[in-house]
Amino acid sequence: MGQFTAARRHGQGNIGYKWRLACLSASIALTALAISPSPTFAQERATYSIPAGSLDRGLTRFGAASGIQVLYSSAVANGLKTSGIKGQLSPEAALSALLANTGLTYRFTGPKSVTITDPAQGSEAVSVDGATRLQTITVEGAENAWGPVDGIVASRSATGTKTDTPLIEVPQSISVITADEIKQRGAESIKEAVNYTAGVHVGGSSASTRAFDNIEIRGFSPTPLYFDGTYLPYIGDLGGSPQIDPYLLERVEVLKGPSSVLYGQNYPGGIINMVSKRPTAQPFHEVVAGTGTDGRAYGAFDFSGPVAGDDGILYRLTGVATRTDTNIDYTKDERFMIAPSFALQPDEDTTFTFLSHYQKDNGVPDYQPLPYIGTVEAGPFGKIDRDLFTGEPAYNGYDREQAIVGYDFRHRFNEVWSVRHNAKYISVDDSYRTFFNGGYVATGGLTDYTTIRRNAINYSSDNQVFATDTNLQAEFSTGDIEHTAIIGTDYKWFRNDYTGRYAFGNTPLNVFNPIYGSYREPTVGARWDNRLSQLGLYAQDQIKWDNWILTLGGRYDWAWQTDNDMLASSVARKKDTAFTGRAGLIYLFDNGLAPYVSYSTSFMPYSGFDGQSNPFKPTTGQQTEVGLKYEPVGYDALITLSAFDLKQQNVPTYDSLTFLASQRGEIHVQGLEIEGKATVFDSLDLIAAASYTDSVYSKADDGTQGNKVRFMPPVNVSAWAKYRIEDGPLGGLGIGAGVRHSSSGYGNDANSFKYPSYTVIDAAISYDFGKKDPKLEGLELNVTAQNVFDKTYVNGCSNYNSCFYGKPRSVYANLSFQW
Repeated sequence: MGQFTAARRHGQGNIGYKWRLACLSASIALTALAISPSPTFAQERATYSIPAGSLDRGLTRFGAASGIQVLYSSAVANGLKTSGIKGQLSPEAALSALLANTGLTYRFTGPKSVTITDPAQGSEAVSVDGATRLQTITVEGAENAWGPVDGIVASRSATGTKTDTPLIEVPQSISVITADEIKQRGAESIKEAVNYTAGVHVGGSSASTRAFDNIEIRGFSPTPLYFDGTYLPYIGDLGGSPQIDPYLLERVEVLKGPSSVLYGQNYPGGIINMVSKRPTAQPFHEVVAGTGTDGRAYGAFDFSGPVAGDDGILYRLTGVATRTDTNIDYTKDERFMIAPSFALQPDEDTTFTFLSHYQKDNGVPDYQPLPYIGTVEAGPFGKIDRDLFTGEPAYNGYDREQAIVGYDFRHRFNEVWSVRHNAKYISVDDSYRTFFNGGYVATGGLTDYTTIRRNAINYSSDNQVFATDTNLQAEFSTGDIEHTAIIGTDYKWFRNDYTGRYAFGNTPLNVFNPIYGSYREPTVGARWDNRLSQLGLYAQDQIKWDNWILTLGGRYDWAWQTDNDMLASSVARKKDTAFTGRAGLIYLFDNGLAPYVSYSTSFMPYSGFDGQSNPFKPTTGQQTEVGLKYEPVGYDALITLSAFDLKQQNVPTYDSLTFLASQRGEIHVQGLEIEGKATVFDSLDLIAAASYTDSVYSKADDGTQGNKVRFMPPVNVSAWAKYRIEDGPLGGLGIGAGVRHSSSGYGNDANSFKYPSYTVIDAAISYDFGKKDPKLEGLELNVTAQNVFDKTYVNGCSNYNSCFYGKPRSVYANLSFQW
C-alpha cells in the first residue's frame, strides 16, 4: 500500500525560482555509500506490545510494528478476539500467537505481505500482485505516521523524526490528538483540539477567534504551526495566518521542546504539526449536518476511494461549510472549505499524492481585550458583561482567503534505500478591521471606570510560503546494530506584504451602556514587504542495538531576511547561520516501560537592532529532557512522564535607565508533565494530563529578572472519559465527560497582578443507531458541550488592558452518516 492509507474499518520572482531550483537540484544530487541490506522482513524480530481484545485492532498494531502488510477478507476477523502478544518475536511467532484459538491461518505472499485466511470458509488467497481478488479485503498495518488512527491512542508518528517511528521509540515528548478524539470532544479549532494536552496552554486570547491561533507550549508563545510538515505563516495578532479546519485532519501532533534539528528556525517550546486526510484504498463516504448554540449551522462531507475501480488511482474530497454567531454581540463566523486530493501508485514501491485546500472565512471575530478592572476584579460599577462588543458593527470585520497546493512523492528503491520529496505553496490574503481597548478614560487625574478609549486598526496582509523537503532514508544493519538513517535538505521562502492603518484615540465607548455609530476611519501608518528564506541540511540516525535506541541528529541552516519599510523607504538585510542538534537515548523494557533522556537545541532569527545599532542575533534554545514512556501489557494505552530544563538565550531586553536594547536576556523554564491515553475493553476511552511549568526571566536589564513569564499559569490539569455501551437496551449509547483546570498566572512581566484560576466541565453524548437497527448502520448522533455550567472566567491577561474572557457554554449537535 505504500503511502496509501486504509480507512478505519468502522467506515471510514526569478530569484525565488533559482533558489527553489537549486534546492531541488541539491536534493536530487544526494548520494551515499553502499551499505549491506537488511534481511527480509520474514526473518526480522520486532518488539510487540499488543493488548488482548479485538483481533482487527491487533492485526493493525502487528502491521504497524512489523512493517508487514496484512491482507484478509472483511468477514474473516469479524467478532474475533486475540489474547495479545508481548516481547521481541519473529513475524511468524507473532502471528501464531496473535491468531491462537481463532481458527485462522496465515500465508506469507511476499517479503512484506501476509494473507490471513479461514480454512473453514474456504477463503480465497489474495495475492500482492492483484492476480486474484475474489473478495472485499481489509488491508491492515495501515496505521502509519501519516494515516488514520482507530481510536484515541496513536502508536506512530513522523513529526519527531521525519521517519515512520513508534511513539515509544522517540526520545522526546509527543502528544497525538486523533480524529476520533477531536470528534468525541467536539473540537472546532486547533486550540480546542489541544486543550487536553500536557504542557499546552491556550489562554491569553479569546477562545474562538478566527483570526489566528495563539497557543503556548512549555512557557513559550507563539507556537509555530505546521501542516503536513510545512510551516504555516504567522505574524502574531497582525493577521495573515491561515487556520486549518479540524475536519480536514487525521491527527494533530504536539512535539514539545526544541525542534530545529528537523525543521530549522523555531521557538524552543515546541511545534504543532497537523496531518491532513489522504486518499484511502477502501471506499469511504461521510456526510455531516449540525446545529448548536449561537445559531450554529454546520455541514461537512468526506468522500474517498479508488477512481472508477482502479486501485492505482485514489481520490479524496473533503468539504466544510459553517455559519455561527458568537456569544459576543454583533460577531459571527462563516467558513467554506474544500480539499480535493488524489494519489497515484504505479507500483507497490512508488506513490505520488497531490494535496490541495481552499478556504474562505468571513465574519466579525470575537478577539477583544478588556481591562483588568471590570473582568478579573469588579470596578465601582461591577464587572463588564462578557457579551459586550467593543468595536463598531459597521466597521469591524475579518475576511480571509487561503489556498494550499502541494504534493508528496515517495519511492523505495530496494530493501535499504527510499526517497521522499514533498513541496507546498501556501497563500493567505486577509483583511482585519477591529478596535483595541486603550484603557479607561482619565480626566483630571480621575479614572472613569465606565468608559474605555478605543484604537481603530485595519490590517491587511498578503502572505505566501513556498517550502520543499527532500530526504533519502536508509534501513540497514551493521552486525547486530540496526540503523534507520536519513539525510536531507529543505528550503523555505516566506513573503509578508503588510499594510497597517491606525486611528489611535478614537471615539470612547461606555462599557455599561454602549452606543455605536461614531468613529474615525484609520489611515495608513505602516507598510512593509518583507522576505525570509531558509536553506537547511540535516542528517539523523536511529540506532537500535538489543533494547537500546540511540537517536543522533544534526542540522546546519542558512537564513536570509529582508525588511523593506516602504513608508520610510528603507531596506535592512541580514544573514544568519546556525547549527542545531539532538541526541537521545531510550531503553525498551519487555514490560512496556521505556525510560529516555535527550538533549536538543533550537534557533530563531530576530528582527531589529541593539543599542549599538548592531543587528540582533538569533535567539537560541537548549533543552535537557528525561522521561518515561509506558505501553502497559494488555491495554491499548500510552503514558508519558517527562521532566525538562529549557533555556532561551539572546532574548532582547531594554535597560531600565538608558532604554537601549541588548541581547543579555534569558528565559529559563523547568517543568514536569504527565499524560496518558487509553482504551479499555474497546468501550472506555480515558485521557488525563497534568503539567507544572515554572517560566522565569532569568536574565533581564529592565527590572524583570527573576519574574515569572506572563500569561503562563504554572499548573494545568485535565481529564476526559467516554464510555460506549455495546449491548443491551442502551446499546449504541456513549457518554463522556471532561474537566479542565488552569491555575492563576501573572498578567504582565512586572508581576504586579494575577488573574485567577478556573475549572470548567465539558461533556458529550453519542448514539450509534446501527447498534439497534442494522438498516441504520453508519448513522450516528454526537452532542458535545463545552463549559457545561456556563462558568464566567478570565483565561488570561497580557497587561492591565488586555484580559480575555473564556468561552461560555456551547452545545453542538452533529448527525453523521457513513457508508
